Amino acid sequence: MDLVTIPLIIYEVREMNEKVIVKLAENYCNLERTLIEELNIDGQSDVSSAEEIWQPVFRRIVPTKFNVDKNVYIIDSHQKVSQKVSLAIYDEQYTPYIFNYGTIKYIPIEAVAAVVLCENEKDKKEETEEQEKGKKDESWLQSIQKLKTEMNAYVRIQSGVLDTNIDILYNKKSNHGKQSQTSTRPITILCTTVEGKYEDSKFDLVLKKDEHKIEKVIPNGNRSLDKWIESLNHYRHERYKNEDKLKDLANTSKENKSNRTLESLNVGEQNVLLSLMFQLNQLLMLINNPIFFPHESYVKAFKEVISDAGTEKSK
Repeated sequence: MDLVTIPLIIYEVREMNEKVIVKLAENYCNLERTLIEELNIDGQSDVSSAEEIWQPVFRRIVPTKFNVDKNVYIIDSHQKVSQKVSLAIYDEQYTPYIFNYGTIKYIPIEAVAAVVLCENEKDKKEETEEQEKGKKDESWLQSIQKLKTEMNAYVRIQSGVLDTNIDILYNKKSNHGKQSQTSTRPITILCTTVEGKYEDSKFDLVLKKDEHKIEKVIPNGNRSLDKWIESLNHYRHERYKNEDKLKDLANTSKENKSNRTLESLNVGEQNVLLSLMFQLNQLLMLINNPIFFPHESYVKAFKEVISDAGTEKSK
């Protein structure tokens, strides 16, 4: 092989590699076109099946460790239940407690990494009318935000046995120090066909279908990933009675240790689903594993409900 041939081979290999990358990008564009066609057809129906259309899309995007279930409810150990969730992305292997009532699934908030609301004009109109008439006290998003994870697990970890009871962790004799998770929340995603501006949306991610394209909006796309970590893993301590202890245990900092953002993972507006794959999975990596499951807290909730039911029955 002469010296002239070597650069030519290198050039051909590089060109072949670039073609592979182009083909991969085109594949996600084709997926988006198919998605739009399906949503356009669904929009002509009286009954929407948007959950069934979006479900395989998210299954292709998120790692296989996650399940993606449609039309489920999220519960917590404080006896609160969310409104119906179009799609829930949750770690069944890590937190294997999925409560069933017939075919209806109730998933503990500790297991849920992301929730999706599929919304159309009819759904939006009905929710607005119900809120105006006072039939609904809270929005769909508020029904998710009210749910609270609980730190009350007993688990073996690499360094030994960990008891995540807040009072025990807070005890100065504890050698476990700051906690990477004290109150987790799911990533919130809105998939909508409703016209409007979503730059100030309370959802983390918005996917809006226009007639010929999917528009992706991330209201806090330029927020530091450090702030995302705090928002997802140390969410709203003020909701808890032991707020001060949780704040003290939380491994947070007012300073940004990184200038990384979700916007920096945007491939381009011409390839929304490929960008979504990178951005959503980055957020999932910030949660990584669900908060340890608090068996005792759920047992207490069931006991209280069963006891109250027995008292009512005996009257």
